[in-house]
Amino acid sequence: MGVGEEIYTEERGLKKYYVSKFMMYQMIEGRSVAKQTHEIINFEHALYDAKMKLPETFPVKSILDKFSKSWKSFGMTLKHQKGRFSLDDLMVAISTNEEHRNPTHKMSDEHQPRAN
Repeated sequence: MGVGEEIYTEERGLKKYYVSKFMMYQMIEGRSVAKQTHEIINFEHALYDAKMKLPETFPVKSILDKFSKSWKSFGMTLKHQKGRFSLDDLMVAISTNEEHRNPTHKMSDEHQPRAN
């Protein structure tokens, strides 16, 4: 096997590895959804670097399908939104939702409920 063939085989092996990691990844309870989403996005970037560009909606929809059980209804809500939904939009939505799910999250004074 020549040097060119070895490089080709190695590149093909890396592509298969990242495709498998991207497709098989499942989020788990108890870990930050934002951090897990970043891990998935890193696989998507590795595929892009290997000249395997995915349509933007594919990673977004794939990530929504990978949500853990407690996040499934949130994922369904995002799936049914109209219009284009980018990875950046997804990260903002996840971060916001995760912040609100955090039991130590405290509303600012201006958003605190008040009695008359």
